[in-house]
Amino acid sequence: MDKALRFKEHIARAAAKGLTAAMCLRRLKTTSPKTARQLFIATVAPTMDYASNVWPHACGAREATWIERAQRVGAQAITGGFRTVATAVAEAEASVQSFRERHAQAAARFWIRMQTLPGTHPLTSLRLKLNKRFASPMQKLAWKMGRHDRVPFTDGSDQVEVMKPDELKGIIIATSSSQRRGLVGMGGVVRDASRNGPSEVTASYSVTLGPSDEQNAYIAGLAAIAMALKCLPAGLHRRDLTIVTSNLSALQVIARPRQQSGQRKVREIYECVEALRKRGYGVALRWVPAQEEDFSMGPLAKAAAKRATRDECVAGPAAFQARSTTLRLLLDEQRHFAAIPERVGKWYRKIDKALPGKHTRKLYDGMEKKEASVLVQLRTGKSRLNSYLHKIGAVESDECACGQSAETVEHFLFRCRRWISQRDIMLRYARGKAGDLSFFLGGKAASDNDKWQPDMEAVRAMVQFALATGRINMDQQSTTD
Repeated sequence: MDKALRFKEHIARAAAKGLTAAMCLRRLKTTSPKTARQLFIATVAPTMDYASNVWPHACGAREATWIERAQRVGAQAITGGFRTVATAVAEAEASVQSFRERHAQAAARFWIRMQTLPGTHPLTSLRLKLNKRFASPMQKLAWKMGRHDRVPFTDGSDQVEVMKPDELKGIIIATSSSQRRGLVGMGGVVRDASRNGPSEVTASYSVTLGPSDEQNAYIAGLAAIAMALKCLPAGLHRRDLTIVTSNLSALQVIARPRQQSGQRKVREIYECVEALRKRGYGVALRWVPAQEEDFSMGPLAKAAAKRATRDECVAGPAAFQARSTTLRLLLDEQRHFAAIPERVGKWYRKIDKALPGKHTRKLYDGMEKKEASVLVQLRTGKSRLNSYLHKIGAVESDECACGQSAETVEHFLFRCRRWISQRDIMLRYARGKAGDLSFFLGGKAASDNDKWQPDMEAVRAMVQFALATGRINMDQQSTTD
């Protein structure tokens, strides 16, 4: 490495620039949460993440607090929450990734791209030597991903000519792929136009590639073409061969290979085509839409592919994974460990069991800034209600002005006698859940099933009620904000 590098100084500068960008974002008082989130992703996060592939190992507890401060300010600027809201809670409400999650994903993408470089690239010859005692995050990724071979790359000189003849002649092979029931399969049918009629088939094949979380229909389309080219009898010479598929993206990748996923199968197709050309074959690839009624071989090929995804089918070990699949599995594994710390936001996690989740983006995206400010106050518990103001010493008592009890979120929404008339709008959307705090705050209760989604009408009704009371509107200034 460069001896002039100073990682901690770089982290300090990046955190300072990120905080400046976050403060600028916070000054945009009327920006909607959706727009503010886009600005955060476009301006704040890239400023803090510059060159994050090489310095996460130097980011200790002190350096993390610098970045987390910028993260917290930016996340609060999206929803309008209080400064006292914990960073993890603010990030979950704003639907933004933590900086550690972003850095882990950047390192994963960088490593997988390194593994898929062309053989002529100068960096291909580099090999990361693992140090088990002081392993950096990149070295840990290298060890974890070491079982995946580097995918070969094809250059422009190896392009296959994509032909679309008016009439299909010679040997015709229709290929197809299928993804269903948790499996991915491929299949095809073969017809000799000089001997068989339009609906006659000489041979067919079906192969189960693997589970759908490790393979996909795009890779299956490439694999079906490769198998059709490989399995031609060795005794045939000087024939016209047409491969027909309904997978347009597969043909586009074969015609113009760059660094798209599936380069290993693309290289295999090129090698088979070159071998067939030496035997005198004329190879053409043709795309036919799946809905083409005049092409009778299409449904037969699709039926062959579906046979590979029946319940009794069992896939063998995969020879390789596509780059996009490998990256997706790795990122999904990283997201699995993303969670709000146990010691943070106990009340917040009590009203919403689905945190962190994608539903928070749905809650805020359709709201204006003042509406989002009301919702985030009530969801986090950090609000202008007396129960919280008393905790931070802003008021002498937590008692509600109605004199009934402490002014908590639940008391304010459902029991305070001062807002009986304003509460009618909430009762219209209660749906038998009057008094259910999680329901009106857009959270998942412990009794909700896996298909739960927030009731946006009830959430909007609750926000309109809170605005109508004027109790916690954002235009009411407080020393806590």
